[in-house]
Amino acid sequence: MDARLLQRIDRYHRFFASDQPGDLLIANRPSWVTKKNLFDYDFTAGGHLEMAADMLQSARGLLERNGDLDDDFIPWLSADFGIAIHHTFLMDAPVQFAEWTSWAPHPLAGPDGFAKLADVHFDPDNRWVRLLSEVDAWWAAQADDQCLCTTHGHYAPLDLANALRGDELFTDFYEYPDETHALLETCTTAIIALEEHLRGVSGTRLRDYGLPFWGALAPRGAVFVSEDAMDLCGPNISRAWGLPYTQRLRDHFGTLAIHHHMLGRPVMGVIGEETAHSVVQISNDPNCPPAMAHLRELYAAAGGNAIIVDCAPADIETYQDDLRDVRAILICCNGDVDAGKRAVEIVRGISNIV
Repeated sequence: MDARLLQRIDRYHRFFASDQPGDLLIANRPSWVTKKNLFDYDFTAGGHLEMAADMLQSARGLLERNGDLDDDFIPWLSADFGIAIHHTFLMDAPVQFAEWTSWAPHPLAGPDGFAKLADVHFDPDNRWVRLLSEVDAWWAAQADDQCLCTTHGHYAPLDLANALRGDELFTDFYEYPDETHALLETCTTAIIALEEHLRGVSGTRLRDYGLPFWGALAPRGAVFVSEDAMDLCGPNISRAWGLPYTQRLRDHFGTLAIHHHMLGRPVMGVIGEETAHSVVQISNDPNCPPAMAHLRELYAAAGGNAIIVDCAPADIETYQDDLRDVRAILICCNGDVDAGKRAVEIVRGISNIV
């Protein structure tokens, strides 16, 4: 393992072992892991492994982008066939690729959708499960020392139900409550089954080092889940229909890495209820205030769990006093080495974690 990466992993382990306001880390992210666009791969003829090799090559260069900057950026890999795969792994449907993502129809949409629920179950022979498994296994076999690999970026149960059912889900809460609970039970069970399956082919690095995502590192054993659907529902619906099922994932795996948005700022307290020993990443959105402007509020709502927010170097200067009162990982999107060094100096100067 690269000594720089080991040093950063050690900081994250100390960060998650502590729970004190003023615990801060900073990942100066030069860029994402890049790949050719998805049109360039033939996923019916081994293109998934070609994509895996391209992504690994990109990840191997990311540590060098920041030179001697002693920050906490973690280069990472996650099998990415676009968002369609987040539900077609469970119920196959035609996938339409775009340049950087993919879409698929909602297989349970329509008046007869719930009648198909019996057909929804985890199948390790599903073609997308096989491709995800082969990519994860290929990366694990490389034993790379310059980046970490995750298994898969999962939808949370509510997100997965939305992908399967479509936007009818948001009226199903009222019109078909029993069927909707059955769907969410199925989604929860499937997410656990997929993650356990992929961990079986990926080896022990998630247990040894932690879950890499967003340029940072989540606690050891964490599973990544997206709560975008919860962000659209508001607190009452989220607490009734999202919270119990995501809590089951947390109870099974022990810890989570949750993604949601500033658009869903009103549900941050619900997300705080479903998390424990976890980390919550909050994306900025158009026409919404940036997360850095509401650090204390977001951290309090997160129930003491660490938060991950995007920022610029100038934000770190501006919000130094707020940062002393939260536990946060700052993803500093910045290509200027001098500005990056100044941002790291400020964070190290006020953080308990050095």
